Amino acid sequence: MSAKSVPLSVRITPDDAEFLARLRIDQATTPSEKLRALVGAERRRREGYRDYGRVLALTRETLGPTLERILTAENNERVHSELVHSVAEALPDLMAYLLTAMADVEEERRGLERLEQQLADRVFRFVETMIRLGVTRKAPAYDPDVVTDRLEPILELTDVIRKTQ
Repeated sequence: MSAKSVPLSVRITPDDAEFLARLRIDQATTPSEKLRALVGAERRRREGYRDYGRVLALTRETLGPTLERILTAENNERVHSELVHSVAEALPDLMAYLLTAMADVEEERRGLERLEQQLADRVFRFVETMIRLGVTRKAPAYDPDVVTDRLEPILELTDVIRKTQ
């Protein structure tokens, strides 16, 4: 594959041109640099579904602007939510694993079982994290009751499970 650039002329709407001008992409300031970065990101996304690390990085990159806005708002309001940050940490891993888990599977049945086991590990690890936030009456969250208000149905379900096993 050649490193030589190919000139490309495109027409875009004024709204898209304004969007491109406002778009912030690391190490890309000109419209050409931004378009190269966007095309490269899309190529990596399409080709990278075999590599957990690449998909994880891409997912984090996708969530980056949203997390940045959340952190800025938290800083401005002097608040913090362990629940929000736990979701933001768990979500890229879940997405990356789910997108790459079946990439190189030769025996589908065994691959599906492994997928299920790994997803169960990740989901229950996340559930445990959420339940730990309910250990105290007031969770470290924007709304201190956000966890305890939702724990009662979970506790009822665990009681039913415990009684039937």
